Amino acid sequence: MKKEVVIPRLGSSDESNEVKVLRWLKRKGEAVQKGDPLLEVETDKVNVEIEAPDTGLLSEVRVQEGEVVAFNSVVAVIEGKD
Repeated sequence: MKKEVVIPRLGSSDESNEVKVLRWLKRKGEAVQKGDPLLEVETDKVNVEIEAPDTGLLSEVRVQEGEVVAFNSVVAVIEGKD
């Protein structure tokens, strides 16, 4: 089963609708556990780690470090065992 990693709306700020991907903490092909920090993003006010929504293999990374993406964007895919 595939689970998409989505950038959630962070905080209550309506000033910006996007985040910058600062760095990936896991690499494509690595095993991840639900709740593991996957990547760090930057808003206009804070830096935040985005956690893995499921356990499995990080099978796809769709956004590279330094790229800017909108909230609710799919940035990666985790392939579960189901």
